[in-house]
Amino acid sequence: MLLYRILASLDAFYLAEKSNAKSRSQATNIKPQGSGVGFGVGPRTRSIQANPLTTTKPSKRDLQLLSFFRGIAWILSTSTTEEGLLDLMRLSLLDVAIEELLRNDSITDLSERMELSAAFLTCLESIGKNPNLAEFYTQERDEMTSSDGLERIIRGDGQRITKHRNQGGSVTGTTKSPPLLDLMDNLGRQAEAFSKTLGNAHGPLNNGDRNVINSVNLSRSILAVRQLLHTTANQCGMTNSRALATPASSEEVYRGICSQLAYDELPSSFSNGNFHYARQAMTVNSVNQRRTITLAKELSTMATSLPPGIFVRNIANRPDCIKALIAGPEGTPYFGGLFEFDIFATPNYPAEPPRVHFLTTSQSRVRFNPNLYA
Repeated sequence: MLLYRILASLDAFYLAEKSNAKSRSQATNIKPQGSGVGFGVGPRTRSIQANPLTTTKPSKRDLQLLSFFRGIAWILSTSTTEEGLLDLMRLSLLDVAIEELLRNDSITDLSERMELSAAFLTCLESIGKNPNLAEFYTQERDEMTSSDGLERIIRGDGQRITKHRNQGGSVTGTTKSPPLLDLMDNLGRQAEAFSKTLGNAHGPLNNGDRNVINSVNLSRSILAVRQLLHTTANQCGMTNSRALATPASSEEVYRGICSQLAYDELPSSFSNGNFHYARQAMTVNSVNQRRTITLAKELSTMATSLPPGIFVRNIANRPDCIKALIAGPEGTPYFGGLFEFDIFATPNYPAEPPRVHFLTTSQSRVRFNPNLYA
């Protein structure tokens, strides 16, 4: 009953938010940024001007979500054998709230919303500790277009309306959303990249800095919760339904491989002499704390956000020394070409832009267009 009441309140919160956004849109005749069909994406609170090292004060919305996640975590941690928990969770918009944070946020965003992130991960941990709930995060979900809310659904006069696939005028099935565990794996890849990049960063970091501690602890928590979810799922025999699916096309295979190879560190055998800005990099003696954290967060985001055919590597122990390779996309004059760039984040980064040298010029003899030259 406690879980029902808090999930019903969560649904009412999302329904009211969607209704208010729709009213504002109709009043101004402008579609609100981030809105779409159903509840797939919620409004973001991060300002474009946000300092990447500042933990922002929680917004009213974040405080409301924080209270929901804390309440759900407490209930689930004391109700491991109760029946009906899974059914309530699947009827509610809890998966939407979780998906919003898993899909919309990066290590940068989550560390700026540290209180909400901690409550959210604690909630996921409580779900992961209950073997009866493994299906909630391992299985594909029916993509939803709208919901009447848990309270009306339980009363019998409401429903979750799902999106259907249509072909030739007939319904061929229900459109599926990825399992929550897939989204958690993506965030985990960012956490791995961040931990690796920061851990190998050139020079010592100030471990007394709260922002450093928050970011490091956040990454550790993400990896621990991801491992817990996988362990519980495996023990229950609940495998990831999408991970076992056969890719539909060679393009999907290619995209999957590109995603796995998008970002990493160069091997330690890489010679710095093959990096255009090697001499400038050698003159950097002091560690700029802000620059190191910013680079670690931005590089970790690239682990899951780069389009297929773009690959980024940084020199081992030097997140400020970066190489990028872009495969010319099909349908463009660059198709079939591999274009290499050396990038150096100066000591004043991000206050000043990085330096970029384009290498694919046959020693400055080839100019592909007015913007592609050494």
